[in-house]
Amino acid sequence: MSDPRDLRFSFPLMRGDDVRAVQQALTIINTHPPCGTVDGIFGNATRLAVESFQRGEPGLGVDGTVGRLTRDALFSRALEIKNAGAAVGAGVGGNANQPAMLVQQTNSVPLIRANASKPPLNRAQALTCRDWLMQNFGPDIAQAVKGTQFDPLLLCAIAAKETGPEWMRWIGAHSKEEILARCVFDASGDFPETSRSAFPPNTAAFRKEYGDQLTADFIDEANRTRALRGWGPQQWVYKGYGIFQYDLQHIKADPDFFLKKQWRDFSACLDRVMKELRAKEQAAGGDLRGTVRRYNGGGERAETYADHVLTMFDWMKTP
Repeated sequence: MSDPRDLRFSFPLMRGDDVRAVQQALTIINTHPPCGTVDGIFGNATRLAVESFQRGEPGLGVDGTVGRLTRDALFSRALEIKNAGAAVGAGVGGNANQPAMLVQQTNSVPLIRANASKPPLNRAQALTCRDWLMQNFGPDIAQAVKGTQFDPLLLCAIAAKETGPEWMRWIGAHSKEEILARCVFDASGDFPETSRSAFPPNTAAFRKEYGDQLTADFIDEANRTRALRGWGPQQWVYKGYGIFQYDLQHIKADPDFFLKKQWRDFSACLDRVMKELRAKEQAAGGDLRGTVRRYNGGGERAETYADHVLTMFDWMKTP
């Protein structure tokens, strides 16, 4: 019989019953942060939970990998807790079902609503977006989420929702640099029958604040994207910049991203999306759906946004 394989966070994601067994043990131990869903997929949440367990065990290196030493220690600890729980359930005191109760509480509110509408991409298209992002920027994404409870594939799902329907069609015909540069979208405030409350509400307001030269430069960026989409030019300043769509309202507090055209730099886009997600995570009390919803805003539109991102996130966990 061959030795059990070492389990770790890698791409493509490792999956199987051995991963599921590790996740069940981590759930029984109740690590902080938790390993998340027991789904047999070794994602970032599982890696963080393994690292948390390793920190508390003398003699184990903290590398997030489940090798022989970590596996033996993990299953031994889980068995101790399980046996102690069984004794407690027999009348010694306490609650033998505590781990199960914790899982039930964690999953009491569904991440995706039963009446959720379909995302803008189908499963195959979402996987195309995932593969392109991970092939080109996988190490950068993994580094960005390190030390957080976010999974790299969640960032892929956000990018797929925000801009994927456009740049997915450019894969193979344009370089990754050109695709990043042309992620300039959202003509709200200028497009007929649209309005906008955040600065700038329209191109006229932007021109008044920043002058003709900068306005012309931003209009040129929008028109270069329009040309790639097969559209004619307009005299509009667009509002969303970068693959995760950083809103132009941030130009006052974060001018370099826009004035230095940093949306063309994937690392700069990652920096902004992670700052936003961490802030929203804190506001949501660590709840994943609440974090994703807040990333988009409030109201029913944000609820739909969360449904779409989390649906594609779920799809992206598959091979």
